[in-house]
Amino acid sequence: MPEIKTDGGTVSIDAPPSTCPICHHASSPIFLDATANSDIRGSNTQIDAAYKCPASSCRRLFIAIYRKKSINGGTTTTFYLQTLLPKNYKPTIHEEQISENFPNFIKIYTQSEIAESENLDEIAGVGYRKALEFLIKDYCIHKNPEKEETIKKTQLGNVIENFVEDANIKICAKRATWLGNDATHYIKKWEDRDINDLKVLIKLSCGWINNNLLTEKYLNEMQ
Repeated sequence: MPEIKTDGGTVSIDAPPSTCPICHHASSPIFLDATANSDIRGSNTQIDAAYKCPASSCRRLFIAIYRKKSINGGTTTTFYLQTLLPKNYKPTIHEEQISENFPNFIKIYTQSEIAESENLDEIAGVGYRKALEFLIKDYCIHKNPEKEETIKKTQLGNVIENFVEDANIKICAKRATWLGNDATHYIKKWEDRDINDLKVLIKLSCGWINNNLLTEKYLNEMQ
């Protein structure tokens, strides 16, 4: 475990930051100083560590916040990286067909990312679930315009089952829905999965939908 010096003594951390939260470049930041808000032996102690980005185009200062973890009823002696400040939100760049055809999905997904960047992970999960629903329903309406009103009123799981024909989209969207529902319910069914898994499944769904629409586009243009 790497160590850093604080005004309360030397502590072990799980890892230094690997990216700058301002310019988002992967790097090995320069450690400057650190302070503890209480006795470093306490279970609720927080370490604020100051770093400098080494990138010549940035050179900004930022703070890495570390806290201990509770494991099996005890508290670790190692401090784990929790977040980096200040945050400079960097939105996901989606595939061309997704951006062009699903503006509602893009809007909701972007707002969910902003919430997550502010550590509002409970709200972000619900937002990603809503973004998924708009993506899948709008895609199915694109494929079945005569069924638009039916698709709008039907539960997402049934829409996936009855209107999504592509097997890859179906299996990814189904699993994304399972995790998305977990984000909205009191009791989680998928304890070993989190919001990052949900985002991966949404990304996979977007990828397959993009490929499907791109294929459709070329087939229509090159008769």
